Amino acid sequence: MRSDRPETIPRPVRVRLPGGLWPNDEAEAALREVELRAASDEDRYFALDLRETLSPASRATALLARCMTGGEEATHALTIGDREALLLHLRRLTFGETIECVLRCPAPSCEARMEMSLQIADLLVPAYAQVAKTHRQQAVVGAATYEIEFRLPTARDLDAVAALVAHDAQQCAALLLQRCIMRADRDGIACDAASLPVEAGDTVAEAMARHDPQAELELDLSCPSCQAAFSIVFDTASFLLQEIDQAATRVLHEVHVLASRYGWSEDEILRIPARRRARYIELAAVAAVSASRGRAE
Repeated sequence: MRSDRPETIPRPVRVRLPGGLWPNDEAEAALREVELRAASDEDRYFALDLRETLSPASRATALLARCMTGGEEATHALTIGDREALLLHLRRLTFGETIECVLRCPAPSCEARMEMSLQIADLLVPAYAQVAKTHRQQAVVGAATYEIEFRLPTARDLDAVAALVAHDAQQCAALLLQRCIMRADRDGIACDAASLPVEAGDTVAEAMARHDPQAELELDLSCPSCQAAFSIVFDTASFLLQEIDQAATRVLHEVHVLASRYGWSEDEILRIPARRRARYIELAAVAAVSASRGRAE
């Protein structure tokens, strides 16, 4: 059982948001920087423990809340683009600048294994020139003209609809859009967001993407084997959580081995620097092999 020990928390650094975090409704300017620290061993355990109970989106938000100054309230207020940027910064602080990826060519006649390296700096967009709390968009559908006022989706919105993703992605997108529409008029007469035609909703979704370009990272790639060109969306949250889970599982294994070998508590083991811990693991493995040979003789 893990103890409630005070752990060594990585020092936070200031990172820049592409959009802006609105602390409250009265704010007149966006806060463009927040403090963020690397994920510690305890943060990784926390995320791993939530794997069976929360969606990846909600789990990523919860992890970010632990590592960002301001906690849950500030994290939930992040736009999707700002959240994406902070997850990239969190990945950089925790594991480094370079992301090693492996994927398959989507062409059925090829399906070649592709390895690529991504740089965090290349995935972060420049700070937005303009930041606003609400936006307006006109959509003409048939003979009707819609005037729609909307805000950008936040982490709170994403978490609210995340449970539907596995069952109905289209409904999830529709509910997310409805949450963000502040007002809608059809030919000057107010109408409900749920009654908007699909074409009007698509126009608003496109406007959201323009106003928050960091929200979705689309990579244009080509297969080195068959030269097929294709695009993929890089899911920072899922990729980071996979790395976090692997790191947490690895540390749990180290704790198990060292506790079994030396009788140290988890508290004592986690206070040992990672590199030295790895050396102890090597020594324990050598000792185990020697003991096995001794029994065989």
